[in-house]
Amino acid sequence: MKHFKYMLLSSLLLGTAACSPPADSAPEPAPAFDRAAMDTLLSSAVDRGDVIGVQALVFDEGQTVYRNSFGLADRERNVPVKSDTVYRVYSMTKPVTSALIMDLMEEGKLKLSDPASKYIPQLAQMKVVSLGPDGTPQYAEQLRPMTIEDLLLHRAGMAYGIFGGNPIEEAWGKANLFNPAAPMSENMDKMPTLPLLGQPGEQWFYSFSIDILGRIAEVVTGQSLGEAMDERFFEPLGMSETSFRVSAELKPRFASTYLLQDDGSYVLAEDGQTSPFADPSNKMESGGGGLTSTTDDWLKFARMLLNEGEYEGQRILNPETVQLMMTDHLGDTPSLLPWLGGDTGAGFGYGGSVINSTTAEQEAASGRYPGQFGWGGAARTDFWVDPENDAIGIIMLQFFGGQDPQIHDDFRALTLEQTRDDTP
Repeated sequence: MKHFKYMLLSSLLLGTAACSPPADSAPEPAPAFDRAAMDTLLSSAVDRGDVIGVQALVFDEGQTVYRNSFGLADRERNVPVKSDTVYRVYSMTKPVTSALIMDLMEEGKLKLSDPASKYIPQLAQMKVVSLGPDGTPQYAEQLRPMTIEDLLLHRAGMAYGIFGGNPIEEAWGKANLFNPAAPMSENMDKMPTLPLLGQPGEQWFYSFSIDILGRIAEVVTGQSLGEAMDERFFEPLGMSETSFRVSAELKPRFASTYLLQDDGSYVLAEDGQTSPFADPSNKMESGGGGLTSTTDDWLKFARMLLNEGEYEGQRILNPETVQLMMTDHLGDTPSLLPWLGGDTGAGFGYGGSVINSTTAEQEAASGRYPGQFGWGGAARTDFWVDPENDAIGIIMLQFFGGQDPQIHDDFRALTLEQTRDDTP
């Protein structure tokens, strides 16, 4: 980490100050973060119509060195993006749910090797389904029970229902697993009817598994998922604007989401003022994608991870636990999606991707750097922590459709360029 290297450098300088000319021995001051360059990058994306609104934050060497917002959070009402805009972070929820499971592991309330069916018996009834040459489904028993760790790593054999392209994915998509009128607990009786696309432990496929973990956390704690997260993370971290339901107080700040059309234009997808997320009767608390939050709130969670489980003097997770979360546990496990494995240099930890290796070209183009850990959300929110460079990046958008926007890679690349530490 840079702060360790700078402490070492300071000690050496103090030890040699008496015998070195002051003017020659003083190190060059670290260059200030180039806010103008980042402003230009982000504002240009809005001006071109690439995005409707964007907020970004960079934390480096113990302080926020950049935070700014451009464009609109609600185009129809002409509401600008502000520092306190509330976002659907969708799958950025997954690292929090995973951290909750790791916290319960620390307390001895579960083990990563536990069969998931110990807490949700219906999971033992799920069958692995393959399609024969004529398209007829063929069913097989699980060769071994899926474990808590399998769920953390998306290698339990589950699908998600968001990708399509095959009958197994389509079956999950038709199961209505995110009905806001029903709690997640009601989905557990659906599990025996849903097909597994592979044997537990055999392959990586992005899936519903973290929602299962959210339900397991409820079973273990006797609390709702929101209550468990509040007690263990949001209250001690001061994340008062993070929840599964947007309060009446926060509702005016809640962004709308948009759908990117083939011609590059945007249409309204979900009005923030009529969203199910802002409906107090919403019963769904999705551990895989249900949280809403602000950039400043999310920084607190990210800082806790960067500081190995500690935040402003409070111990939230043990250092060893955070290290486990931010270590690749997939190894050579085949990935059924192009996001991980192969020449991507990316693996998966407990709750997010881990960058294992990069080329200079990849670093310059996308800002990926070895050791980075993080994850994004369906509406193009994204965050990562960079232990090697003692930095955090957060970018918030709110749209669906198309490919990942170029602004993601551009923001990440410029952040790495300005925060990286190449000191030997």
